[in-house]
Amino acid sequence: EVVSTQSTGIASALAPLMILPFFLFGGLYQNEASTPYYFYPIKYGSWFRYSYGILLINEFEGTALTCEDGSPCVYTDGDAVLRYFHLDPNDIWFPNVLALFIMAVGYLSIAIVCLWLRVREQRKPIKEKAS
Repeated sequence: EVVSTQSTGIASALAPLMILPFFLFGGLYQNEASTPYYFYPIKYGSWFRYSYGILLINEFEGTALTCEDGSPCVYTDGDAVLRYFHLDPNDIWFPNVLALFIMAVGYLSIAIVCLWLRVREQRKPIKEKAS
């Protein structure tokens, strides 16, 4: 049976609970290298991880960073930022873009199957009474 709800209020309450683990382990709040191994399925299944990797590579690859006068400069260039986040500038297409494409196709396929099962369940033929 397909798990679903008729109430948009319940769906709106459940959606953040389903998305939050992917958000937390996607690399935005913690460095990828510090993720415990038992959270790897969430880490590698997170679309935030791959999109955040694309964003960082796009922003910082080959960039020279300058600091304000008198403030300590932690990173001298964008490649140092990428090294800190354990990102390789060559990873923009594989695995990042490829993973996002596979996830999009996979999630769309799951949604289509769930919708098909739900419609099939509601369209069961009505048995005619024998007279």
